[in-house]
Amino acid sequence: MNGHAQGERTGGRRRWFLGLEPFFEAGRRGRHAQTWDVEDELIAVALLGDVTIDVSRARSLPVEIAIEAYAILRDVDVLVPEGTRVELSGGVVRGDLRNEVPPVSEEQSQHAVRVQGHSLLGDVTVRTARS
Repeated sequence: MNGHAQGERTGGRRRWFLGLEPFFEAGRRGRHAQTWDVEDELIAVALLGDVTIDVSRARSLPVEIAIEAYAILRDVDVLVPEGTRVELSGGVVRGDLRNEVPPVSEEQSQHAVRVQGHSLLGDVTVRTARS
């Protein structure tokens, strides 16, 4: 289930992703990711279904993206392009928060992705997309 509305906190655009399999499959990947103008703020909730957000091949990408990721019983995966600076923080009850993106300095990065992850029996993983 996808929806978007004007963000109240930043004044930017916001999109929600809700993973509720078998009812809803959530995320942007494959062909859908290539035609996507990425919003400034993304909120992903993996509850009974995984959520994959692929910003690596998006049509347009803001300089900074804020992602709130809630992995409740399932996983949230974020795929970023090479050269992206990633900041991952948050809390874990059971599960993992993993930043698998090689470090990039602020001067070398074209984009910054800030992920606030929350895990309850699930994983939040940020990684570089492979071609």
